[in-house]
Amino acid sequence: MKYLTIVRHAKSSWGQPGLADHDRPLNERGKKAAPAVAAFLHRTYFGGSGSGTPALLPLPDKLVTSTALRALTTAQIMRETFALPVESLLLQSQLYLAEADRILDVMRHFDESWNHVMIFGHNPGMHDFAEHILARAHIPKMPTCTAVIMAFPHEFWGLADWNEAQLIGYITPKSLERRFPDLYAGISREDGED
Repeated sequence: MKYLTIVRHAKSSWGQPGLADHDRPLNERGKKAAPAVAAFLHRTYFGGSGSGTPALLPLPDKLVTSTALRALTTAQIMRETFALPVESLLLQSQLYLAEADRILDVMRHFDESWNHVMIFGHNPGMHDFAEHILARAHIPKMPTCTAVIMAFPHEFWGLADWNEAQLIGYITPKSLERRFPDLYAGISREDGED
């Protein structure tokens, strides 16, 4: 079985007029949300941070990210939280603003020795990809820094196709802030919208 976690980049800044879209950094909320979501994934799913609970999933073998600064920074924060080596982070220019079909193509070319991969990218492609790849689940939306964890029913990335993945987890900054307000305050929008 193969595991895939897709992550939409954390909230980025629009505060520098004239800055190319590709070069936009994370804003303050994004800088809070990325480590919070990473810590939750690590503790809840990967058995990390001295949680005392067994891992539900293996740590990612690779973190494959869009080259956009906001996606790369989100991936780097998560890599550090998971204590993965620098070599586990791979830049993939095809993921920058990629549509669902492109994301599937990138996934089909993963090294077959990798059992769990995280992809960091952008909407609307990430949400469309999740909606098409999951067999029986519906993802209502993918706000910034949302993680969707899924499993595939076979051993080969090259065989991945639409409508076959099983949903394991759907984590948004808003869901963490609502469930654990003392731990995760300020990682989503105050008006209730993500």
